[in-house]
Amino acid sequence: MKVPQILGLLSGDGSRPLRQQLAITLAVVFTASILVAVLLLDQLFAWQARGLIDQRSGFFMDSMLAVREYTSKDVNPIVAPLNEGPGVFRPEAVPSYSATSVFEYLKQAKPEYKQYSYREAALNPTNLKDKADTFEASIIQAFREAPSTGSLTGEKVTPLGRFHYVARPIKISKDSCLVCHSTPERAPRSQLLAYGDSNGYGWQLNEVVGAQIVTVPQDAVLKAKRQSLLTTALLLALVFVVVGLAANSVLNRLILRPMRQISQKAEEASVTPASVSFDEKSRADEIGLLARSFERMKQSLAISMQMLKDRQKP
Repeated sequence: MKVPQILGLLSGDGSRPLRQQLAITLAVVFTASILVAVLLLDQLFAWQARGLIDQRSGFFMDSMLAVREYTSKDVNPIVAPLNEGPGVFRPEAVPSYSATSVFEYLKQAKPEYKQYSYREAALNPTNLKDKADTFEASIIQAFREAPSTGSLTGEKVTPLGRFHYVARPIKISKDSCLVCHSTPERAPRSQLLAYGDSNGYGWQLNEVVGAQIVTVPQDAVLKAKRQSLLTTALLLALVFVVVGLAANSVLNRLILRPMRQISQKAEEASVTPASVSFDEKSRADEIGLLARSFERMKQSLAISMQMLKDRQKP
């Protein structure tokens, strides 16, 4: 490449495309960085959302198990004897009744839990309100086919949205449970008066008769995840825009502007080399190296012009 071409690239008109190229390059790099960051953050936020959903459903399941345990150990021994007679059956002695009641009180007190649900569904329940639907029956059947399974989790799609569920088997592990559920003859009289003698009997020891199922809505958590991702993406874009403008300004100040000045001086040196001095030659960076190169070129040009003048003398 000839010197005039180099000077043309370093001229004021040539630096403008270079600045635009730098701006476009920075924009492309920052845009690609934002896209990669958003994709990675989407995976991270999705993982955090799933963890939050699992944590919530697990917490509610453990809470209901605690209520059942309290009812079985502390409430049942007091209330169960009252159900032996022909009076009104008191369901407070039943652990499943206590757990579902506590959950309903929680939903009434906290509207944000309105879409949460807790069910103790059975294939052959005493109270027909606890009769398993098709979905619940499939879960119970899965526990029956694999008795060692401690819990099942998954996603349930309904007209109200997507729900995450956690299920645990209800297994007859105590002979005391068979007092109410083996035969109508052994059941308390108040229970027969309340629920009849057609449902909730024939249970066997170590048999999986039902499942505890907690369902937690996913849409609210996933919506919060999307909002967090959008906010983060906008903040990243804002940061990259600020950084890009600052980088462009710094490049213009440290590189492009000195190059334009050197270009202008090089144009002057091509006509009157003695009147031009490249001040940037004192810099220790590449701009200084370029200035020193032009200074040497200016001196060589001055010597060459002087030699031409000397030859033209008679």
